[in-house]
Amino acid sequence: MSIVVNDLHRLIGQLAPHICTDDTLPPLTGIHLQVTGGRLTAAATDRHTIAIATRETEETDEPSDWTALLDRADLHALRTLFPARTAGQGLRLTYRPPTAEDPDGRLLFTLHGRTLTLSANAGRAARFPKLRPIVSTALEAEPRLTSPACFNADYLARWRKAADRYTPITVWSAGPEAPLVVAIGPDFLGLQMPVRIDLRADGGACFANRDSVRADWAHLLGTTPDTALPTAA
Repeated sequence: MSIVVNDLHRLIGQLAPHICTDDTLPPLTGIHLQVTGGRLTAAATDRHTIAIATRETEETDEPSDWTALLDRADLHALRTLFPARTAGQGLRLTYRPPTAEDPDGRLLFTLHGRTLTLSANAGRAARFPKLRPIVSTALEAEPRLTSPACFNADYLARWRKAADRYTPITVWSAGPEAPLVVAIGPDFLGLQMPVRIDLRADGGACFANRDSVRADWAHLLGTTPDTALPTAA
């Protein structure tokens, strides 16, 4: 069961910011891989954000269907043996299913005559969350962000890693309690969960609703600027 992945480093870079750092949640502490009929779908989540990237792959033998998990140590090993500056086209990924002697299975990465063998972490991969229902619900909901919503700025910064320079990011939300949908090109999709504000708690003191924002900036309302802002070329 072997495929060729031509931009694995790019895919890892898009998903790495979303890997969970809480070691008490081992199924989330890596990048989940799923190969079905020549398509590789990779995902990472820490429950605050969800990132999914997909790639068409070149099958090198019979069509395969499998799942695996690359944890942080695996990703470090990949970057060390196949640094981005030298890892060109043609990285071959071979999957070896679990056996009685090796219940987690194996992943073999081969390029330029070098091979890195890693555990497929089959047990942890099987416990990775089922993201399809969450993503389907978010995609099917109509954009309806008619009330202010709160989003964590640190999490917003994660999406920068998924986009090339000057690549536009498409976003929408079905409401202040719904996730923000983030789409970048045809092969990357993300969700960011809103910050839920309890105005009865101390943390609600920093929440600025639309009325308070307008009050803070009242000196700009209803005024005509002396000069127009320059337009983009």
